[in-house]
Amino acid sequence: MQVDGSMTWKSDSTGNTASTSSSRASSLFGLNEEDTANILVYKYRSGCKSLEITSQHDLCKKLDQDPDLPWLRVTRKKIPRGNSRLEVRAEDLMMPEDLKKYADKPTLKSSAANVGLPSIAYWKRLLFNSYPELFIVSRSATPSPVSSTNNSPESSQHVSPSTTFPVDTPHPLQDPQAS
Repeated sequence: MQVDGSMTWKSDSTGNTASTSSSRASSLFGLNEEDTANILVYKYRSGCKSLEITSQHDLCKKLDQDPDLPWLRVTRKKIPRGNSRLEVRAEDLMMPEDLKKYADKPTLKSSAANVGLPSIAYWKRLLFNSYPELFIVSRSATPSPVSSTNNSPESSQHVSPSTTFPVDTPHPLQDPQAS
């Protein structure tokens, strides 16, 4: 089914209504919540020191529990066979619709991170062609349309210059007569 002429919705159901997706992360990011095969996950700017080996099923569960889900995005990057390290670029952090929007920007090719594959993942990739993609979880600069309504703090909507800029009071050691 075509929506807005640019997005195609996928359905894996074969008439069985019991197989409907219950995971919000699954529907937002195109993850397969039924898939229990191992995947590599990189959490951009999370403070984690290494890649995580998990499954799409477990990743969906973790993301569904995250209160910042509307601010998150999950993208994928192909892992070339034989590479022990992978460079994550700014363009790898963007959803396809954002890539089209910012395609002419020069910073898309800038390096955001350089991550090393765990040795077990490296060898399984090399010998058995496992782990074909890196799943990148990052925080969006802008919220999804779902979260954008009424998301601004009330105090930021009523800003006046008197509360924004400090009052010009002289320092105690400064001579008030000199100015």
